[in-house]
Amino acid sequence: MATRQQQAKKMTAKRVKSTKEKIYNCIRGLISFDYINSQGNWNISKIARDTGTSRTTVYKYLKEMK
Repeated sequence: MATRQQQAKKMTAKRVKSTKEKIYNCIRGLISFDYINSQGNWNISKIARDTGTSRTTVYKYLKEMK
């Protein structure tokens, strides 16, 4: 049995992985052009709304993916 600290780290890693997958699927899917604004940048608010995450989380993971 894992300690509380180990369990918390495991659950955090699982949550991070699922969040990254949501964002990646959103920007790499068939309708990814819907998430690009008129200036050619990603529309952070729209991605956050559709994936159910916060804007800061989307911004952080988009920076990592580039």
